[in-house]
Amino acid sequence: MRVSTFQVHAQASRQLQALGAQTAASQAQISTGKRINRPGDDPIGAARVVGLSQEIAAREQYIKNAQRADGALERTETVFGRVIDVIHRVQELALEAGSGVKTPADLQFLASEVNARFEELLALGNSRGANGEYLFSGFQGDVEPFVVGEEEVTYQGDAGERLVQIGAVQNVQISDAGAAVFVNVDAYQTALRVVENQSLGLQVAGVDIQEQELLDAFAPDRLVIDFSDNSGQMQYTVRRGSDQRVVEGLENIAYTGSDQLNIAGVTISISGSAVAGDRLELSTQTQQSVFQTVRNLAEQLANVTDVSDPAEMSAVIDATIANLDNAHSVVLRARADIGARFGVIESAIAQHEDVNLQLQGLRSQEEDLDFAQAVSDLAYQSFVLEAAQQSFVRINNLSLFNRL
Repeated sequence: MRVSTFQVHAQASRQLQALGAQTAASQAQISTGKRINRPGDDPIGAARVVGLSQEIAAREQYIKNAQRADGALERTETVFGRVIDVIHRVQELALEAGSGVKTPADLQFLASEVNARFEELLALGNSRGANGEYLFSGFQGDVEPFVVGEEEVTYQGDAGERLVQIGAVQNVQISDAGAAVFVNVDAYQTALRVVENQSLGLQVAGVDIQEQELLDAFAPDRLVIDFSDNSGQMQYTVRRGSDQRVVEGLENIAYTGSDQLNIAGVTISISGSAVAGDRLELSTQTQQSVFQTVRNLAEQLANVTDVSDPAEMSAVIDATIANLDNAHSVVLRARADIGARFGVIESAIAQHEDVNLQLQGLRSQEEDLDFAQAVSDLAYQSFVLEAAQQSFVRINNLSLFNRL
């Protein structure tokens, strides 16, 4: 078969290009230190490298999430520590006030410090995290959780608990709802408080507990007092809030403008003008917020005079100390729970770091270059390319025209 000069040149050119491409690929591998620089170098290996890289990136993100969660919990744990310090100080002030040797003027000074501690406690309840969101407002991070009203401190957040993902199927709680820590504290004893007053003229002048056992038995029900007009005479009827039953025969009772109702071991003093349709609602309270406990103490100390009843003051001190003990227990439990979350975060970070080391080793096996082998291959490929180039020059000169 006759072989034309063009075929010889074309075949030699293809061989030189192939050898040159192999040499360039080896040089690129040596310069990058990677066996796989593009998918075509090893399609199966490249797919494995991509999968391993994605898994490593995901675990690195989980580590960052866990570190941010750790920082958020550190802030919350610090706040709880300060809350405990405030509770201890208020307990000390209450014991000092109940020593029996303080004058009304001394108690006024103590009331001033209790008020200051109340403001400090409120500021702690409204603490913000590093991102500017309130720590204890649940999911509503931009809503101030605790607001001081005329009667009590109200909670404006929700019961949500913010979570951060620190693993494929693992989340950690980074916030505590303020109601669970500061509000839902078991009270020393059941109380009865006005929760709704649908009247412009009526006032509840006092709610005095006479028989605690009867009020405890009545809880957790509530009282609803409705006013009506019977031929120009104002009347009221008292019902249970749970089933609307009339309480102790108090139905269509004439209202004099200043009445005392003895119900469930409690004396309720009502005064003021009433019109048909007015309603008062009083609810039993088995819980009392730590804010209310501190605030009540400050008010009681500020109102003590030379003629105040010592027994009443002693009862206030006893109830305050007991309620603060309960609040202290709640905060301690919340703080202990944070400690458990710290342990979960630490364990998750350690696990991700260990797995990442293994994954990086597998990825290195797939894509990293064996330099000794690569240098040897490059030397051989360079030798073959140089030989091929020299052979092509010699073959190119094999022509009859060069012999004529």
